[in-house]
Amino acid sequence: MRTDEYGSLDIPLVIDKIGSRLRGLVIKNLENAPGQGEKIFSILRKYDFNILSYLTSNVAGKEITIYVCIELPEKKLEYEKVAAELRSATGAEEVVWEDYPVPGFSHQPFFPISCFSKRGVFFSNSVLKALFEGVKKKLGASVAKILFYHMGRMGGLNRACEVKRERPDLTIKQLLIRFLLTGYAFGQYIGELIEWSEKGRIVIRTRRNWESAFLGRDYNEPQCHFTRGFLEGFLSGLFKKEFASRETKCECIGDEYCEFVFEVRE
Repeated sequence: MRTDEYGSLDIPLVIDKIGSRLRGLVIKNLENAPGQGEKIFSILRKYDFNILSYLTSNVAGKEITIYVCIELPEKKLEYEKVAAELRSATGAEEVVWEDYPVPGFSHQPFFPISCFSKRGVFFSNSVLKALFEGVKKKLGASVAKILFYHMGRMGGLNRACEVKRERPDLTIKQLLIRFLLTGYAFGQYIGELIEWSEKGRIVIRTRRNWESAFLGRDYNEPQCHFTRGFLEGFLSGLFKKEFASRETKCECIGDEYCEFVFEVRE
């Protein structure tokens, strides 16, 4: 699979659509069985609803709750009749319509959100950029890069412990590939394992790295200190050995990708 063939993903946790009439539909506690989605879509299509978002609470659960954000048609409808039809077709415990206080703005109802059964949060790149720039301005660039590196490294060490518990069936190399693919899925970077040695020399490339994206290209030396630290900590945790790291190429200095070299410390 080419890593750019599908374009970008706008995660529909919130929808901001000026001029739209939006309502949320929450289908509670229905059996997680084949055909449920087809039934829901068939009924909503019959009433000319435009489905903007379709989220499920837990893909692995026996019972799930489904949230649908809908753009309403101009014609008048009996919404309780639609809810009753959905409840009958899916066997859901309850079907509820949700209204929003801000016109043209909807939000998904689940809280908190999680991934790998752990709570997650979202921040935009602009927020992270302001955070990084504020720390550099307050502490100075030389201190800030050390701080970012160590913040990343501690995070990577912790994540390595977690992934070993999550997938004890996988090899170290498979855990690393899973980690890079997760970074891709989370929009952090397009990661690639370039060189692998069980003895401890590893080369990783990232393209469109989140860190270099907001830092820009006006630098004369590599700048992705948090990413380098996170990868180094992750590898150190996987191997249970101390790694040293270098960023040999960086998008911030005009390279096509960031390249990180990791070697076990002597």
